[in-house]
Amino acid sequence: MKHSYHHYALFLLLTASGLAGCSKGAVSPEDQKADLLVGRWQLTQTDGGLTGQVHPADPAQRQEIVFDDDKQATFLLNGAVSTKAKYVLFKANSFVNRRPQTFLAYGRRNGSEKEFIERLSPNELVIVEDYTDGRGYYYTRR
Repeated sequence: MKHSYHHYALFLLLTASGLAGCSKGAVSPEDQKADLLVGRWQLTQTDGGLTGQVHPADPAQRQEIVFDDDKQATFLLNGAVSTKAKYVLFKANSFVNRRPQTFLAYGRRNGSEKEFIERLSPNELVIVEDYTDGRGYYYTRR
């Protein structure tokens, strides 16, 4: 009986240490994107739409988005707050390219309701409307 008790105690100890080692999971790609998204982004250009042309941002109409840790997006026009909205990131297949994308949902912006993050790096953010002839919005971190 004493021998089986030791085996049982060893089994519990190994199981507990295994579970403790698994409690800290790897950071998901979505969590990494959420962390990288946080900050202040200034619009530099748009492309697409019906003409498909690239349009530099209008310096007289400086547009920015601030994403914070509390999942709040603040839209600025020439430094003044124009809109605030909660945002969420979620994975879904894109209508435009038929691939899984990280979508950004925060309500309506410029008439668009479905947008995904096409590119995200420490200094660049590209948000694309998920429509035929949708626009792409190019931002740089400020």
